[in-house]
Amino acid sequence: MLGYVKAFKPEMKIKDYELYRGIYCSLCRALGRNYSPIAQLFLSYDFAFAAVLRLAVSQDCCSFTQKRCPYNPAKKCMICGSREELDFCSHAVIITVFYKVLDNLHDKGLKSKLVAMLIYPVVWLMHKKAVRLAPDAEKIVAESMKMQSEAENKSGAGIDEAAHPSADALGKIISLGFEGEKKKSLYSLGYMVGRFVYILDAADDFEDDIKSGNFNPFKESFGDIENSECRKAFAQKIREMLNLTHSNALDALDETEKNRFEDILENIVFDGLVHSSNAVLSKYTGKTGERCNNEKSV
Repeated sequence: MLGYVKAFKPEMKIKDYELYRGIYCSLCRALGRNYSPIAQLFLSYDFAFAAVLRLAVSQDCCSFTQKRCPYNPAKKCMICGSREELDFCSHAVIITVFYKVLDNLHDKGLKSKLVAMLIYPVVWLMHKKAVRLAPDAEKIVAESMKMQSEAENKSGAGIDEAAHPSADALGKIISLGFEGEKKKSLYSLGYMVGRFVYILDAADDFEDDIKSGNFNPFKESFGDIENSECRKAFAQKIREMLNLTHSNALDALDETEKNRFEDILENIVFDGLVHSSNAVLSKYTGKTGERCNNEKSV
């Protein structure tokens, strides 16, 4: 996940934003506690969403206390006392980063290769610990990366085939440990959010991937988007895919039984994803004010 799944602050209540930021800070602390301060550099809003969601559906009450940030002692933040879900998400962060680094080592871009080579030894050590602490998550991500590689090396792979491995992995990670209808709804939500992120990331990287020769599922359909008409057609096609996926994600969110943080999750899935998609598609349309046509019924 790549920073697209985050809350949209202008639409949040202050109390909800403080709780959301508290979970983000708590996940940061979990990475530092379980691994090292270096691991905290890999923290992303995407895994903060996973932490919020798993905490929202868990039975245990989530208590918060105020503590000072070790990197900014003058600043106090809310810290979540529920460590189990946060620890699990911290392990998932490290496992995902490890396979991302491996992928970058085989990337055609020189810059990404050099960065991957520099951080690989440190990430490898942290990954060894994460595998021991979260073997099920390791199995999910490893299988996903294998499927992703096969899809990307397959001639004529379309967006559905290319997006499935990462979407499936997110769905399985978010629903891991739950049973019954709760597991089913969590998987569906995770899958649709993962699919949304994959489509949006592929659109975001499209021009760079054309220049570098890296895989992109939209290359065959849109080989040249130099003129404005092609760029608008490309953006329209992406928006249609995102709208459908976003609608399914909202349905899955409604079906998920939540014990807390409902407003935060609605903000992330509804407003946050829309804002992220608008930011990416504005590169091709020049418009920043559009919203997806997924208006909720009152």
